Amino acid sequence: MSLASALESVETIEQIAERFALTAGFDDDTASQIAMVTREAGVNAVLHGNKKDPNKRVTACFELTDDALVIQIADEGEGLDPETIPNPLAPENILKPSGRGVFLMRAIMDEVEFRKLNPGTEITIIKRRPEKGERRMSINAKTREVDGVTIVDISGKITLGAASAELRGYVTEALAKGSKKILLNLADVSYVDSAGLGELVSAYTTVKNAGGTLKLLNVTKKVSDLLVITKLVTVFDTYDDETKAIGSF
Repeated sequence: MSLASALESVETIEQIAERFALTAGFDDDTASQIAMVTREAGVNAVLHGNKKDPNKRVTACFELTDDALVIQIADEGEGLDPETIPNPLAPENILKPSGRGVFLMRAIMDEVEFRKLNPGTEITIIKRRPEKGERRMSINAKTREVDGVTIVDISGKITLGAASAELRGYVTEALAKGSKKILLNLADVSYVDSAGLGELVSAYTTVKNAGGTLKLLNVTKKVSDLLVITKLVTVFDTYDDETKAIGSF
């Protein structure tokens, strides 16, 4: 698609991205996230790349393969060096708007690539499709006791639906058995959506209200970045070392 350098084009890009994401088999939340970061790419192209120049165009390409949804957004501007994009998590950049769009792309999509054009910049964002029969809303977990601490080893994706209910069940069960020290090991958690973050907060609150303490272990970079950008990092105690985490209770 060849679109004008106008905000109306961003709306079009966002709507098409969501439609493709739903067709690809992604759940509603994931489709909305894909649409959101595609919108960010469109905004970058219109505002920062072409600077709303009516003589320049934005090109949008949507490709649905057997394996992935591939979206490419290109502008005709001066070009962008991704290495110059400020880190939005750095203390000096927290209140600055620049860099957040690319950060969200990298947090939500499986691949993000930049390519210099002549002129302009092309951004490619890729999200792998769920395999047929894959339960995207499922987690696996096992519970173990170490020095009076209940450790819940979780793997999979904590997302809207069954996964949230399963996580809640493990925490409730631990409390019912009298455990007041609960450590969620997220080493094998590959993805957490907004509902999953809400469930982690709910688990934290439930345990706290029961007179206990809930902490997080081995938080992956993607999940850690989400905790930072949502400021939930100030709520949870997180640890990279199991021995230290156990000793902190």
